[in-house]
This record gives sequence, structure tokens and C-alpha cells, in this order.
Amino acid sequence: MLTEIILDSLKKLKQERTSAAVYHLLVGKRSSQTLQDAHLYHLTGYFGIAKGMEKQVFDKEIEKLVSKGFLLQIGDKAVVTQKGMDFLKDSESKKLLQHYNGLVYDRASDLFYERLSLFIQTAANIERGNHRFIPVSDNQEVLRWMKNYYAVYRRRLQEPLDQLYDEMLVFLNRLPEQHAEIFVKRLSGYSHFGMSKVQLAALYDLDKYDFLVLYQLILHRLLNYVIYDSTPTPTLSFFARGLVKEVFLTDSARKTNDLLKQGRNVEEICRIRKLKESTVHDHLIEIAYANPRFPLSDYVSSEAVSEIGKQIERLESRKLKDIKQALDDRYSYLQIRLVMAVYRAGWQKGVEQ
Repeated sequence: MLTEIILDSLKKLKQERTSAAVYHLLVGKRSSQTLQDAHLYHLTGYFGIAKGMEKQVFDKEIEKLVSKGFLLQIGDKAVVTQKGMDFLKDSESKKLLQHYNGLVYDRASDLFYERLSLFIQTAANIERGNHRFIPVSDNQEVLRWMKNYYAVYRRRLQEPLDQLYDEMLVFLNRLPEQHAEIFVKRLSGYSHFGMSKVQLAALYDLDKYDFLVLYQLILHRLLNYVIYDSTPTPTLSFFARGLVKEVFLTDSARKTNDLLKQGRNVEEICRIRKLKESTVHDHLIEIAYANPRFPLSDYVSSEAVSEIGKQIERLESRKLKDIKQALDDRYSYLQIRLVMAVYRAGWQKGVEQ
């Protein structure tokens, strides 16, 4: 699975970024550049799905793909070869990549699972009369949430357990058998501890990060099922409540956005926050990607939007320098970047093509 993700990412980057950009994407680097690249190249799904991966591990993955003939290394960039393209096209895992929703579920998928697994363990034990067990999570935020949820259902724990069973059964029947097994084997119940990620990776003969991205895929599919599927999931939905944020911004960009909402302009924000103009410009781009109602007309005229958009379509490139030169340097990099962020004729934000 990790092989397909790396190849798909590099293919979409079209040699316009180094292979390190893929690494920053996979580990969920919370920088304006990584977030902009995720949107610009339609890679938001992969954001943060391999948290904790060391750079040397990623580099070895690249080397392995080069040795297989799937990639060609050119300086600090990696190009997907025809052999790599054919492998990606024929891979059984390729069609599963569409289920990743990393930018939306960043930090949410693990918390959702911790809430769910802790409740199942707690309810299963207490219903059997066992009040002494080691909780599967020591996350204080999750434990506080569990106490509040338990207070509501303490006298009728079997009811949400039965509802969860019914809702989960529908979901698990949609998964490949191996994926369903992995999810179930992770769960703890009465006098039973679920298997660790390390144990499951060994059981299915997967290396650490191949298992990690597969595990995140399962969680993302579950959240997709809970949030977007038409099948009613009232009990599962409760465990996802308050976790998923539709607008993802870095903390610094969020502060800039708050000032924009107060009517402050770029110059004022630079002075108030003691930031360089280029940094605030980065924040504007980040906000434009995240906010479908971004006031583009405040920064770029409608005529300029049309002209810049036509050049973007004509060049079929995301290289700012090429676009700016094609426009005879009549528009700033900020204006071009803003149009690229909100322009929908050539490529829509967050939509795979």
C-alpha cells in the first residue's frame, strides 16, 4: 500500500516538487508549504497517514522503488517510470486510495478509535461484572470523554453495545476480509486484550509503515461511513462528534484569519503579529484553500482572475514562474497563487482528477 501511495503522490507532483515533499505530506508536517502542496496537487487524502516515519525510512522506500525500476532518481526529484505507472494502474490497492481523507481526519481518526475501543472494552467488562481492568487508552482527553459518555449509559450499557454491533457489522461486511479481521483483532473486550499494531503487522507479514497506512485506511473508511454514507449510524456518530474539523488551518494561519475577520488588512496584520509580508501571504493562500467563500475579489480583479485562469489551463502547469512569465509579469505571485487556490475551471480544490 505504501508503494502505491508514494508512486501516486510522485505522479501527481509531475516533477514540480522534490521527493521530500511527499515525505512531509505523509508525516503530516503542519507547514503552509505542505498544506498548499496537498491542495494544489490533490494529495489531501494522504496528509499525515504515516506519522512518525523517519526520513531515512522514507529514503529507503524511494531507493527500493528505484531498484525495482518504478522510479528514476534525478537529483532530489524522483520520476515515476512507465514500469511504475503500469504497476500503479494494475495494483489491486489503487482503487482503495480514494478512501483516504487525511487532511480532514488529521488527529481525529486515532481519537475516534480510542473513544470507540475504550467504550467497547468498558461496557463489555462492566456488563460481565468486572470493574477492574486496564483501560486500552491512557489518553486523559479520551478518558474524560469516556466518563461523560458512561454517565449517560451506565444503567443501560448493553443498548449502545447492541447498536454498535449492528452498525459495525454493515461496515465490516464492506471491507476486504483482511481489513475487517485487522479491525476486529485490535479490539479488547471482557477478559480479552486486542492485538497491538506490532503484533498484527507481524501476523500479516507487513512492515511497520505498510501496516500503519493500511490501518489508517481502515479508520478513514470507517469515518467516511459514519460521516458521509447514507446508512444511519446514530451510535457510531456519537463517537465522532466534535472531532472532525471541515476547515484545516495551521495555528498561525488561524490567528491571521481571525484578524482578517476583524477587517484588518495585510499591512496591519504584519504590524500586529510582527510577521514578514511573505508569511502573511502564505497564510492567505492557506485560508483560500480552506475557505470556499474566500473573498478573492479583495485581492484580484475579475479580469485578472479570468486571464490568470486561462494561462493556468493553457500551460497545464503549477509552476509559478512559468505562469508569471506567460502573463508578462503583470500579476504578482500572490495574485497567481490565490487564483490557483480558488480557481475551479481547471482543477477543483480537494477533488481528485
